[in-house]
Amino acid sequence: MTSIADTCSAALQNMPRLEIWLKELALPVDPALVPLMCLQTAFFTPWLAPETCYQMSRLTVWLMAIDNVLDAPGAVDGTEARVRHWRKVLDGHPAEADDPVARALTEITEVLRRDGRPELTAVWRESMHQTLVGMARENMAARTAAAGGGLPRPADYLLHGAWTIGVEQQVTALWALMDEPGLPCRLPVLRDALRRAATAIRLLNDLRGHHRERSEGKADALAIGLDEQEAYRLAEAGIEGCRRALAPLTAAGYGSAVALERVMLWHARMYHRFDPVRPGQAAARPLPGGGPDAAGSARHAPSVHRPREAPPMGIAQEVPSEQQVQEVLDVIASGAEYDHAGLAELFDRLEPVGPGLLIGTWRGGAFESGSENAEQLAKLRWYGKRFVAADHVEPLLCRDEDGEVYSYEEMGLATLKEVVHHGRQSTAMVYDQLPIIDHFRRLTDDVLLGVMDKKGDPVDFYFHLTRVSVPVRPADES
Repeated sequence: MTSIADTCSAALQNMPRLEIWLKELALPVDPALVPLMCLQTAFFTPWLAPETCYQMSRLTVWLMAIDNVLDAPGAVDGTEARVRHWRKVLDGHPAEADDPVARALTEITEVLRRDGRPELTAVWRESMHQTLVGMARENMAARTAAAGGGLPRPADYLLHGAWTIGVEQQVTALWALMDEPGLPCRLPVLRDALRRAATAIRLLNDLRGHHRERSEGKADALAIGLDEQEAYRLAEAGIEGCRRALAPLTAAGYGSAVALERVMLWHARMYHRFDPVRPGQAAARPLPGGGPDAAGSARHAPSVHRPREAPPMGIAQEVPSEQQVQEVLDVIASGAEYDHAGLAELFDRLEPVGPGLLIGTWRGGAFESGSENAEQLAKLRWYGKRFVAADHVEPLLCRDEDGEVYSYEEMGLATLKEVVHHGRQSTAMVYDQLPIIDHFRRLTDDVLLGVMDKKGDPVDFYFHLTRVSVPVRPADES
């Protein structure tokens, strides 16, 4: 109920603002679609501020506007020039005064540059460039077909069509505006899932709007050779593949993954019911597979935890307190021991880490001295670990008789891999020759909490790593 109330409240606040903006700029979008644009963006991320949802609604309207501009009668000759200008505006060049689409893009880009995280805003800008390139290619393909030329191959069509459906631009903008720790480290998984989602939505869009687009002279997945059942099968496979890839992240409550899943599900269900481009002329028959009311469609209903940055009102987040973290940091600094149960509870609440954070040399230590694992490390005079690259990890840096640090490799080297542990996906160190996985969580950027998962050992072994510039001799350590 909290999410429903937040969604409706944000949408109601933003509807009049978006309609005024639309009319002031004279963007070629039907104002009747304003409630839909506001409702969907508020639903994607109801835990974000209404202002953020409003900016997202403006982006969605802009994507519809450029589609309408490029599809307008007589627009063919000026398409390439328009696209070149919009791409320059995206990179910070001034907009032409008589181009409302370019002026709107200037406003949207300035907000992302001001409020977005730079590394994620760059991903959004890349997706916007790909959208404009894809739309220019679609326009060119339509002209070629009208002149009697051939249609694009299905693989080429889907490659560019996934960009022009608008899903990637919405999602990457949301990521840029989220205050989610460690999000850049999750981008490889997220972007792979996003591409699957965008391709699936492109296919569902084509299935719903095929008859309209055929009358308008456009090419779509059906026109280039896919039949309805095959297109629907590919769309379903894309949706399921996206959800499987996101499952560890949505289960852990990451808003970036939750938002992507919601964007995908919203569009998938919407295209089952009507054509948003021409809502008054929607086809009545269901899409292949039974439509929105079929028994099998229940598996597409979202079921995710509320994201970490959006705790329900009055309920504490499942994150460690500053006091807990500082207590463990003090123990690490002093070399004292710490309660095993407390470490287990803390570990499950800490942020996962990405491979980029791990690269380098780390000094290690244990929180206990009496276990078999602790005694073995002490016997080896374990110093720490060195992460050279994802496929080259030296897990056992040890000291020789003179105190010099060297890589003890009789137990082999290790590799970094993405592994799910206690419901969260994170970078883990997997031994190449032993049934051992070390999982890591972030205390600070320079101090990690680790746990060794050893096959056949019923008790987890917790340890800590502290980043160092280079291995040092004992006499040089402070």
